[in-house]
Amino acid sequence: MNLDQPWQRLSGLVVILACLTIFEPGTGGVAQQLVIPLVMAAGALALIQNLAAIALAMAVLGVIHLDLNADNWIDRIAWPVLTVAALLVLMMIGLKRFRRRINETHDARWADRRDP
Repeated sequence: MNLDQPWQRLSGLVVILACLTIFEPGTGGVAQQLVIPLVMAAGALALIQNLAAIALAMAVLGVIHLDLNADNWIDRIAWPVLTVAALLVLMMIGLKRFRRRINETHDARWADRRDP
């Protein structure tokens, strides 16, 4: 178990629990449909400290809420924008990890090419 930055993790848990107490699913309004889920995502990021996991969860939530024909601007515009942003974050993380792996294995790959 990783106990790095316990105060940050504890504050993330407190934020999530506070949001859960005031969250009312199915209720209209910007706060209930957009702000509280985003604050909960920030709390989850502080709790688990893994941006890729949060971006994946946000992309999945965005796909679930996706309704381009909705009357509500949150479902029609905000969730698709957040979904695209989360997917871009995932792509950037993947590209960064790929480049790091390429750099780490560069010497070994060239050594294999030199030795027949």
